[in-house]
Formats: sequence, C-alpha cells, structure tokens
Amino acid sequence: MQTRLLVATATAVCLVALAGCSQPAGSLSMDPVNDTELADHASMTVPKDELAEEHERGPQPQVLSRAVQNESATVAATDPPHRNNSTVYRTGDRFYTLSYTTVGTTSGRDVTYRFDGNATADEADRNGWATVAYDDLPPVDRAMLRTPLAVITAEEGSRSSIKERRTYSPDELNQSVIADQQYDAIRYDGTLVEVDVASSEPRSLTVYRYQPNPVATTADAYAACLRDEYGFELSGLDTKTREAVNEATDGTYRAENTSDTAFRSLLETFHSHTAVSVNAGSGSWVTRYEGRLYWVELRYTGFESYRDSRPQVRAPAAVCS
Repeated sequence: MQTRLLVATATAVCLVALAGCSQPAGSLSMDPVNDTELADHASMTVPKDELAEEHERGPQPQVLSRAVQNESATVAATDPPHRNNSTVYRTGDRFYTLSYTTVGTTSGRDVTYRFDGNATADEADRNGWATVAYDDLPPVDRAMLRTPLAVITAEEGSRSSIKERRTYSPDELNQSVIADQQYDAIRYDGTLVEVDVASSEPRSLTVYRYQPNPVATTADAYAACLRDEYGFELSGLDTKTREAVNEATDGTYRAENTSDTAFRSLLETFHSHTAVSVNAGSGSWVTRYEGRLYWVELRYTGFESYRDSRPQVRAPAAVCS
C-alpha cells in the first residue's frame, strides 16, 4: 500500500489538440480511511532494500531496520544516510522516528570501477584472468554490482563500458573481494564482464549512531492519536461547497481558477485547523464528514495568499510519541 505523508504534486493532463490547457489553481481529494489506512497515510514504510534478504540487498546500508531490531545501529559514511527529521517510519505495527549522533571517524576508501561488457572467454584464458560467478560473490559485492552489470547486459540501451564509484566503510572493505581486485571478470546473466579497479583512494568517513524513537506500538494506537489530534468535523457547508466536497469524496475536486468561491471557503476551513503535514502550496488533514473519516490532500498553488501563509502544522511525531 502506498503511503502518503507528504502530498505529491499533481500534474495536469493536457490533450495536444486543446490549446490553452493549464494546471488547475487547486484541488481537493478526500480518501475514506479506517484506522489501518489512516496510520499508513501518516507514515512511511521502510524501503524494500532495508528489509531485503542479504542476497537481495541494495548498496545502501540497512540503518533503519538494524536500528529498530537492535535498538541502535552505527554506520560509517561521508554523510548521514538518513537525516534527523520528523518522518514517522513503519515496520510491521511499530511506528517510530529515527535520530542520529556523530560518534567518531574512521578511514574508508573511494573505489572507482571500470566495467567492460566486451570481454570474452578466450581473452580471459589468454590473460589468465580470475573470474567468478555473480551469485558466488559476497552480499556487499552483489549489492554494488547489481545495477552496473544489469545496465551492461541489458538487451536495449546497453552500454559496453561504464564507470562506477563506490565509497566503502572498513567493514565493507573486509567483506569485498572486488575492491582489491581479487577477480578480473564477473559472469553475469550469460555475459562475461571485465571489472577493473581504476582508482582506489583513502577517504575519511564519519561514524553515525542511529536510534529509533517510538511513536506508537500498534496501528490502532497511532490512528487513535491521529484522530484525536487532527480530526475535525467538516460541517455547516453551503450548497456549492457541499457539492465540491461530495465530488472530492468520489475522486478529486479541481478549482480551475481563483474565483472558485467554494474552494476558497474550503481553504479557509482547512487552514483554520491543524495540518498533519504541509509543503509549499499543499497539505494533508484528517476530517470527519457525514459520519466517515477522511484523509484529505489539499493543493492550492494558484491561491497565492494561502500558499504564502502556511496553516498550523504539527508533525505526528511531536504529538503521538
């Protein structure tokens, strides 16, 4: 299920045959939600790479999942893999934010590889190359090689030679068998790809310690907090405003211009209540309408006075922890 703590910017669809097509001044979407869906909307699922099995991991360190599982996690990197922020992450039924502190420095390496997909078995035999199957490499190397090897061996749009730069921590260097050129070529998807270490230089890295900060231990508890802190009754609407809301509950209501009085009335209503999140010209709210609970996404980029004057906002991490 896609989570939407931050409101995505909508793109207007224009037919080429129509002249003068332009993006609407604003839009309102209201998604009916139960507790589980509400909790999903106001959180971000941990990226797949973080939860993948060892042989399926990407090159990014699994900071989020390790921090939650072990109550803390350290990582050596040039910059923090995840910044301190109020994003609420979800793993199973656990909701939490992540913070980090700097605990030291260490020495890693910047390694630049050159990959060549034109290598042949005859060339490998003549030069006495050490070759290895991709599946036989350690996880740290498979994670690093997956994308460049896929690019080189792709049937369409492939490139025979590319370069890739990777910064290694000391632990990763100890696990890698390609960073110190133990192998000259990799067998991948039926193709022999030459791997050459073009450069290898020391790199000072910062050691960061990440810790999870609990927000809620169940979806029901998190949703209850969201309802209590943000929910308000959408009522007392005039006929045109009610028609706009009814259209929004069945999809999206679009204000084509700033003369839309019904939409402007809704802007005033929502801006008078606390938002879950806001961006430049957009925001998310929780409201009740005719007995149902809704997750509201309101976009108002064309209404300058509202765009420049942000509503009150309190991140869920600040009120539900």
